[in-house]
Amino acid sequence: LAVGDRVGELMRSLPPVAFACIDEAHCISQWSHNFRPSYLMICQVLREKFGVRTILGLTATASRATIASIASTLGLPDGVEGVIRDIPMPDNLRLSVSKDKRKDTALIELLRGKRFDQCRSIIVYCTRRDECQRLASYIRTCLQDVNMEDGKAKRGKLSWNAEAYHAGLTAARRKAVQKSFMSGKTRIVVATVAFGMGINKQEIDGIIHYNMPSSFERYVQEVGRAGRDGQTAHC
Repeated sequence: LAVGDRVGELMRSLPPVAFACIDEAHCISQWSHNFRPSYLMICQVLREKFGVRTILGLTATASRATIASIASTLGLPDGVEGVIRDIPMPDNLRLSVSKDKRKDTALIELLRGKRFDQCRSIIVYCTRRDECQRLASYIRTCLQDVNMEDGKAKRGKLSWNAEAYHAGLTAARRKAVQKSFMSGKTRIVVATVAFGMGINKQEIDGIIHYNMPSSFERYVQEVGRAGRDGQTAHC
């Protein structure tokens, strides 16, 4: 939430607001207590400053505890009973688990294998910044000469270019990596959780977790970034 004279001017210039929608509502629970305490005030501000009478919270990933927290913050009269839930896993996602302890070797074998070698865009999630840098370089070195074919029609040499993305990079560098990935110039992004929120790219066919996410909610959210065009995606 922003504060200051500009916000006051904006509020005075807006017509009456009857309805507000809060997307990614799980952030109210996950981020408000430490990272963004002001998120806890969002409903109070909407009701008292904007006169909003109806608020809708949307999220695709919330545990029971997170749902209860969101319901409390939104002030739902019926609490969790007022929550509408429908969270089936998309039919086009193919989930699999690798138990290979040679993680680097297994990663390259996955990318070379039939499930991922035709993927147009791939995100590899890691938990540490230094690991993102190392793996991006490792992928470029191991797969720089690999060609990809789409069915019977050869699409020519598609570079297995990989870039790292994490909060330790400069804002300009993060912006450049994201732009290159979204445009299709960069095929693989090796990233921490810093890459993902607000990413909506239709051609993501593969999600690989080099490390386990911190929660099941985060796992569901991250694999949900694949297959948004309805095509088969591997995770």
